[in-house]
Amino acid sequence: MPDPTPASPPAIRRLRGLRPLFAALAMVLVASGTLWFLKGGSRPWRPAGPLAATPELALAELRGPRTFFGGNGRLWMQRDKAALIPEAARDAGSDFSRSMAQAVQEPALFRELDREVRFAEVWLLGDPSGYRPLLEHLLDARDFTLAYVDHTSLIFRRDGAAWSRAALDQLGERFPDTKERAYALALAASKLALVRQMDAALALLEDAEASDPTVPEVWSGWSTYRMVKGEWDKALAAAEKALAIDPKFIPGIACRAQCLYAMKRFTAAWQDAERLVAAHPEDPAMLFYHAKLAHEARAFDSEIDSLRKLIALGEKNRANVSGYRVYLAQAYAAIHDADNAMDQVTLALLDRKLPREQREFADELLGQIQRAIEADTEVAPPEK
Repeated sequence: MPDPTPASPPAIRRLRGLRPLFAALAMVLVASGTLWFLKGGSRPWRPAGPLAATPELALAELRGPRTFFGGNGRLWMQRDKAALIPEAARDAGSDFSRSMAQAVQEPALFRELDREVRFAEVWLLGDPSGYRPLLEHLLDARDFTLAYVDHTSLIFRRDGAAWSRAALDQLGERFPDTKERAYALALAASKLALVRQMDAALALLEDAEASDPTVPEVWSGWSTYRMVKGEWDKALAAAEKALAIDPKFIPGIACRAQCLYAMKRFTAAWQDAERLVAAHPEDPAMLFYHAKLAHEARAFDSEIDSLRKLIALGEKNRANVSGYRVYLAQAYAAIHDADNAMDQVTLALLDRKLPREQREFADELLGQIQRAIEADTEVAPPEK
């Protein structure tokens, strides 16, 4: 499982008029829970073959000589590709290793590590919530080329050829079982949508549906594809098809929640988010998204509960939680709890690493809290 808490929490950005996060969060949550070999869980059907249920195909593609990987890739690397682990990361407890686990959420830190060792390739494994910021950075920076895609992984290389459709055709041929083929192609298609390769994603989804339309990942894949295109009605219909197959299918619930959110049906979206956090109570992506939807549904006590859990997870993993404290202060302000709001915003402002935008908002919030206390009136958070 990826490092549970980002070192620098992404902004909820809900009262400041900043760029919405829903498109990125859709991609985060579509994949959450689909790789059961990483996250566990139960479902009516599971891929049984090792090629479908493990990252063996991606491991065979790693070349090095110095491979960057997130925390969830270490055990696989140590088992099969130990020679490709950078020397500074051989000790799992070293500062460099901890920084590698953290860098999937902090592209600036990734660049610091890259200047030190010059990575030959970047392996992004599993749930995109564990590496979304780094993935977006690599796509924008373009000094690493996307060289490989499958149902478990993305591999970027500094030097080398880009991925090819022929390789994707070969991926499908590796799965003679029609269900496993549909499963693998649908997950690969979702990743292709993430990396802005829509034509290839469409082709794989059509192939996956033809292989076996009873695999719920096929329909969460279609929902992902439609969401990226902004076709919310079609995305919602696809999510409902996934849930008709398996009512407890986490990616289907996540897709539906995202569609409902985009349609401004906030209460229904939050109710689905309640199911997500119940299924994965320590998954930071789920908790963060739940907090956002709870706020939109004005379920502030529920929002507070998720934000407090995020902070506890971050502190447990020695991560920076000041950003989450700002959002928690907002939530306390929304229920007119001046004391707790003051405590959280003060702790956040004491952190010199708090990003400028969050610091400006925290300063504004602190001023409103102080004025409310002095006037003995109810405190409310700053509005857009």
